[in-house]
Amino acid sequence: MRRFGFILFCLVVFVSITASAGTYTLTDGSKIDGDPISMNDNGVVFQTADGTDLGRIVWDKFTQDSIRALLAGAKNAREKALIEPLVEELPQERAERKEIVVKPIQTPGRPTTHLGIMAIFASPVGLTILLILYGANLFAAYEVAIYRNQPLPTVCGLAAIPFFGVLSPIIFVSMPTRTGLFGVQEEAQTRFRTTAPPTDADAPVEVTAPPPEDATGAGLEPHATLAAAGGVAMQHSDAPVAQAATPVLPEPIVFRRGDFSFNRRFFETKLAGFFRLVPGEAEKDMVVHIKSGRGDFTGRRIIRISPTELYLQVFHDNATADEMIPFVEILEVQIRHKDLG
Repeated sequence: MRRFGFILFCLVVFVSITASAGTYTLTDGSKIDGDPISMNDNGVVFQTADGTDLGRIVWDKFTQDSIRALLAGAKNAREKALIEPLVEELPQERAERKEIVVKPIQTPGRPTTHLGIMAIFASPVGLTILLILYGANLFAAYEVAIYRNQPLPTVCGLAAIPFFGVLSPIIFVSMPTRTGLFGVQEEAQTRFRTTAPPTDADAPVEVTAPPPEDATGAGLEPHATLAAAGGVAMQHSDAPVAQAATPVLPEPIVFRRGDFSFNRRFFETKLAGFFRLVPGEAEKDMVVHIKSGRGDFTGRRIIRISPTELYLQVFHDNATADEMIPFVEILEVQIRHKDLG
């Protein structure tokens, strides 16, 4: 009885081994008959039916059919998680495109009645266009009547005739300008009369001063009279001298936005003399006047400058202050004399 039981056990083990063993194909065409007994990231170790362990075979050598077979025969979840990323998804079959049925387009029938130029009155759009052209023709007739000094009722009345009124502005604008009571000639004559030279009656009367009395008879000494006359002459002669003594200020140099780009390079090249602590001969009597969106600023020296703004030393109530002025707000830059208002 024991012998029979041992034989039955060996038979069950053999059947289980042969049932679990399979055939796996490699990429080089060779086949492996055995049961996978060890799996890791480096590959699989097989055991043949006679109990021989084969060397570990890397995953790259298995075909997709063999990998799917190994996945189907995985013994636990760890082996499934190890094999599943190696399975390539089969391409899905493309869905069949539905046939597009193109239905014939039924075009509207062409009109057979009311053809010709009168058909324009059959639509609201056509009537609107005609009304606009009619009004434009009347306005043109009005302008022509004013320009050529023609009677308004005649020109505009002829232009109001349908279809033929378009000729009225053309005919009257081709005619010469009409002269009449309020024509061009009357206006020219009126202008001539208003600007005519004055007659003898309107000429100014020249008044001659009486000759000066004798110095002795007037109660003045001769040298006093000469002194008085000399004083008047000297007073008149000193006037042009005083006027000539007034200094002539130079015209300001103006840089406007649009003609120049206000940036750091502009101020370092055009206003280089105003960066000095001690101004030179050319800048000692000059100031920088900047017009910006926040107001006007006048100063004698640019303290510092950055890529986006400058700092101008300005005067407020006999005190100096550094005013920050962004380049984007500057509208105009002037270099002018300090006494120029």
